[in-house]
Amino acid sequence: LDVDAFYATHTDGDGVAYGPRFRGLRGAWSAGAELYAEVALPDDGRTDPEPYGLHPALFDACLHVLGLGDATHTDGTDDPDEVTLPFSWSGVRVVRGGCRVVRVRVVPVGEGAVSLTVTDEAGVLVASVGSLVLRAVSVGLLAGVGGVHESLFRVEWERRPGAVPAAGSAGAWSGVPGGVRVVRVGAGGEVSAVGVRAVLADVLGRVQEWLGEGSAAGSRLLVVTEGAVALPGEGVGDLAQAAVWGLVRSAQSENPGRVVLADVVGEVDAAALMRLGLPQVAVREGEVFEPRLVRVPVGEGQGREVSFGTGTVLLTGAGGTLGRLVARRLVTDHGVQRLALVSRRGGAVPGMDAVVAGLKEAGAQKVRVDACDVADRTALAELLERLAQDGENITGVVHAAGVLDDGVISSLTPARLDAVLRPKVDAALNLHELTLGLGLDAFVLFSSGAGVLGSPGQGSYAAANTFLDALAEHRRSQRLPAQSLAWGPWADDAGMASTLDTTDLRRLERAGVHGLAPGEALDVLDAALALDLAAPILVRLDRRAAECGSPAALFHPGSRP
Repeated sequence: LDVDAFYATHTDGDGVAYGPRFRGLRGAWSAGAELYAEVALPDDGRTDPEPYGLHPALFDACLHVLGLGDATHTDGTDDPDEVTLPFSWSGVRVVRGGCRVVRVRVVPVGEGAVSLTVTDEAGVLVASVGSLVLRAVSVGLLAGVGGVHESLFRVEWERRPGAVPAAGSAGAWSGVPGGVRVVRVGAGGEVSAVGVRAVLADVLGRVQEWLGEGSAAGSRLLVVTEGAVALPGEGVGDLAQAAVWGLVRSAQSENPGRVVLADVVGEVDAAALMRLGLPQVAVREGEVFEPRLVRVPVGEGQGREVSFGTGTVLLTGAGGTLGRLVARRLVTDHGVQRLALVSRRGGAVPGMDAVVAGLKEAGAQKVRVDACDVADRTALAELLERLAQDGENITGVVHAAGVLDDGVISSLTPARLDAVLRPKVDAALNLHELTLGLGLDAFVLFSSGAGVLGSPGQGSYAAANTFLDALAEHRRSQRLPAQSLAWGPWADDAGMASTLDTTDLRRLERAGVHGLAPGEALDVLDAALALDLAAPILVRLDRRAAECGSPAALFHPGSRP
């Protein structure tokens, strides 16, 4: 049977397309109604069969032989507008794993059903399927329900049935239910790092006070902001209050079912708000909106030009593994010819000379390395002046710097907040304000999914990164380029995940959050940059596990794929 023809036939146009790891058929044969195939995993150095009973790409390729024989059209038709897919499994056994090459025998066992026997090259049993029922699916339907990025999300605010009435005659926030503490955030005022700290320190103190007053006795906390989130057609009205959402989302994950986070314009009835039973909610003129984490469709943003301009791209955090990987991707895939690599230690970072040489070999015309604490406004202003004097026309900014200082909400202090906020909030504001007159083509901030998903023990980090997301929304409302990329953890000692121990990583995995391999992460980066979104979320998220774990506030049953 012609294996090459099979893969050439299935393209994006028919709703089924196979990537390089899934093109596992080496050969296929038919003998009457029976089908046989040899299947192998790619020898790419990244596809490891050991962690699996039967590697999913290998198992999937075992079924591809169905597309070459009569078993595919079980209804007796050969309709080009239909694709036959697995529908129902029974009698599935996996005897042993770790195989890179297998052989499969497919035998009809009734109308629309087959059995499978999978062996290794020596004929030793690996797995078997007693019955696999197949069903024909319309190509149009398949294209409509599939085709989403597995690791690329956005937050959508969905209108919920019902309404929340305005406050009663008793005044603001009347009818507070018994056992509910209400924390109303004061306005952050003019956007400044000092203002953000003041608001966060105030909310942190009041949340800690609630925790210390017997929250274990069953009391609940309602934290109310105004203008902290951007609903469709809105901008973020208060960047300091936006940071509060990151802090409180972590408090929610540490105290499941006890904390409600609401963004409300005007005064509403607190009892009615609490009766909604929603952990996160926005209210506008009585209408109720709930955030949902939604996967981005494949192809969204396709063809959109991603430009960092023709000048120099300033990349912060260049001394770390993540910064180095991103720098190379900017050169190899985004046509960046000139780079200014910035970190606090500059050229003193071990291995930086090799990094520069590698970037030039990859195609960069000029790469310079500068030492600068971007959170120091004076130091950054001096750096930008030096760059201008040296003829460097800054057309793009990528802010990838940051630090972690994990700790549960009750253990945080203003000083610990400051340590995490400085390289995120202060540095981003400095970059925003000091480059306003440069006419940038790109302004990219590296944020974290911790701010959106609510990661326990990362209140400071979540607050800092939610601020970055809000700053991107703020810039876009002013018709300035901006994108804040909310990253999940990177694997293989890249990104902030390199500071996590085994316990931290296992906790994340139990919550459905898995590390992105560097190559995978950079591919997701390319897809995210093409989106017309202020704050996409880039994370490997296991939906089923997430519905039982900490991100469930946004990603729970009923949410769209």
